[in-house]
Amino acid sequence: MNAIEQAYWQKFEVATDIESPLFGSSWSFGATVEMADDLGQLVLEGKKTGTSSSVVFYELEGVAFPTENKVYDILLNGSNEPIAILQTKKIKRFMFNEVTEEMARLEGEGDLSIAYWQAAHRAFFKAAFTKENLVYDEDKLALLYEEFEVVYQ
Repeated sequence: MNAIEQAYWQKFEVATDIESPLFGSSWSFGATVEMADDLGQLVLEGKKTGTSSSVVFYELEGVAFPTENKVYDILLNGSNEPIAILQTKKIKRFMFNEVTEEMARLEGEGDLSIAYWQAAHRAFFKAAFTKENLVYDEDKLALLYEEFEVVYQ
């Protein structure tokens, strides 16, 4: 946690009645500054309360899977500035083609439909797999879905 994040965290601790909150990590949505800003704004507006990520990238990066109701994460915008504190409330592992209408809606993007979700995530994951020289196979694409709550902004 850098100094800016630490200051934001301290404001969060003072402003809430959460006793000894456990810090998880700092991160932003997407792969670009624009995505981080756009998706972060959807969170601040209360439109985005869910997100999906590829299981393979957790494994490749050696990053632990998120946990339910354990830690608090700092959400960053595209300039790596803290904009909110989130807590993961629900986790579900699923295959790309198993996304539900509710999951697509809670991700808060586009027209909130499964069709939009699939098109946007297909493009995102194909690019991410290509960047890492991985074979993209939608039929074998395991994802991790998280529902989260904004606890401070």
